[in-house]
Amino acid sequence: MLPRKWKIHNIFHVSLLEPYQTSEHRALPDTSRLLQEADDIEQSVEYDVEEVMLSVERGSDNNKRIIYLVIWLDYPERKDWTEEPFDNSSVGGLEKLREFH
Repeated sequence: MLPRKWKIHNIFHVSLLEPYQTSEHRALPDTSRLLQEADDIEQSVEYDVEEVMLSVERGSDNNKRIIYLVIWLDYPERKDWTEEPFDNSSVGGLEKLREFH
């Protein structure tokens, strides 16, 4: 799977492929630890809710969930708003939910 940020199609014509060649340069260090630390940092970042715009009920009769449209503090553009489930701790700033309801 290719990274989405490449924005290219994931199917190539065989004429575009080249055989793999080993390098004489030393191997790159193991980056798995660095990637894990980056993931941990990214997951620990919290954003403040500026406003809860609306709520909708989604799901089947047996598994309904409330989803909120959230405007994040310092991210006023519509493209940055997200839909968050009630059980998401980010929306859990109950004071903003109380203001909405």
